[in-house]
Amino acid sequence: MRWRDIRAGLIAFAIFLALVEGCPIPPPHEARPWQQGYVGIIRPIQKTILVPFAWIPKYLRISQRFALFQAAEPDRFRLEIHTRTADGADTLIFRAGDDEHAEYADRVAHRRVRGVWNPTDRPTSQYTSFARWFAGVVFAERPEVQVVVFRQEKLLIEGGVPHGTGKFTFELYQYRPKGVAP
Repeated sequence: MRWRDIRAGLIAFAIFLALVEGCPIPPPHEARPWQQGYVGIIRPIQKTILVPFAWIPKYLRISQRFALFQAAEPDRFRLEIHTRTADGADTLIFRAGDDEHAEYADRVAHRRVRGVWNPTDRPTSQYTSFARWFAGVVFAERPEVQVVVFRQEKLLIEGGVPHGTGKFTFELYQYRPKGVAP
C-alpha cells in the first residue's frame, strides 16, 4: 500500500468523524417533541462512534461543534470617545448611535472599522490598536488635545431602545506623545 492511499484513507476517515461529530442535533433538554424520535436514535450512535476518538478534540483543541443559530451576547456596550486638553476641559467627540456626538462617525462607525471596537463580553484583540490609530488622527487634527479616552458604556435594552447605565468598562487612555508639538 502506498503512502497516498493511506493518506487518502485518513482524510476520508477524518471527514467521516467530522460529519458524525458535527451532526446538528439539539441537546436533550432543547429537543422538541417531534424531534425526540430521531434524536433518540442518532445521539447514541454518534456517541458510540466518537468514544474511541474523544481524546482528539480535547488534546488537539479541534472540534466541528458550532452554534447553527447563535444568540446575541446579553451584555451590550456603546463606545464613547472623549478628548481632554491641558487645562482639563473634557469633550465628548463620539458616542455610538448618538447623532449629537457623531463628529467622527464617518470614520469610527464605518462597517469596516466598527468590528475592531465593538465588544462582546470582552474587547476585541484590535481594540488597543484601534485606539492608538484613532488617537493619532485626533492629535493630528486637534493640536489642543492632550489625552483621548476610549470607554464602553454598558447598555440596557428595553423595548428595543438602548439606555445607558452610567457604568463604563474597557477604558483606554491615549496620551499625546512627548516631543510632538501640539
